[in-house]
Amino acid sequence: MPPWNGNIKELLSEEQLKAIEETLADVPQGLCVDKRGIKLNRYPGLLSDLDREGTSFKVIASERPVTEPGMVLISNTPIPEVGRALLVIRTDIDYQQRLEGRVLASRLGRRPEDKLTPTIFHYSVFEPLGKPTF
Repeated sequence: MPPWNGNIKELLSEEQLKAIEETLADVPQGLCVDKRGIKLNRYPGLLSDLDREGTSFKVIASERPVTEPGMVLISNTPIPEVGRALLVIRTDIDYQQRLEGRVLASRLGRRPEDKLTPTIFHYSVFEPLGKPTF
């Protein structure tokens, strides 16, 4: 199945779109869905520094809450700030996404459960530029 290109009319019929619009007609403008407490997806990935050939990091890329753009990167090694980065994540067995962006320097976990874990984890934020490529 090819990836979805973002056109809602490919997924829903005119009747379905009309029913959704009618249902949401009385909903206050600016309403957002709170995803706190919902488990966010995590994907195995590889982060590459486009300015330093051969510099890459194995990461787990975790979705962020809907109000926060980008992804959280989790790694066993420290990740420096990267101005031009390529993040390749596997979202399905036969499907991967390529995202270009920048990465903030990682830091050690600060949650109580991070301090109790024998493995040291480094956390960083990937901020995408533009749309993903497939």
